[in-house]
Amino acid sequence: MLEAQARLLHDRLMSVVTRVIEIRGLVLVDRSGLPLVSTLGSGSLEEGLAAFAAVATDQIERAQQDFQMGPLYLMHLAGRDRQIFLTPLTPEVTLVAIADAGATSSTVTLHLLGMCREILAVLMVADEASSGEGVMP
Repeated sequence: MLEAQARLLHDRLMSVVTRVIEIRGLVLVDRSGLPLVSTLGSGSLEEGLAAFAAVATDQIERAQQDFQMGPLYLMHLAGRDRQIFLTPLTPEVTLVAIADAGATSSTVTLHLLGMCREILAVLMVADEASSGEGVMP
């Protein structure tokens, strides 16, 4: 059952990567810094992004508390060669995107936030299946 959800999530991520040329890759990361689903072909890049996302998610939560910002939807890092976007989906899962350096951040942000509802729906089904809720005896 979980394999089906992982495949569905991968398909959803791939559809964004193929439609939005500026987005080079997407990774769903868990709270402990492990990649869950990825469109990247590089294991070392996935692992590095996942570890970074775990630390960044802690910092996002700290910013919420320390600066009374309310819910934070996105963390954006812009560098010379690429941009990284982190979108916390749940307390346990974060979406990480790698985009071209020249990508328009508002375009990438709109696509990421637009797909959050779809990803959350799939994650909710997976959580219900793993906890036994909603499953007929």
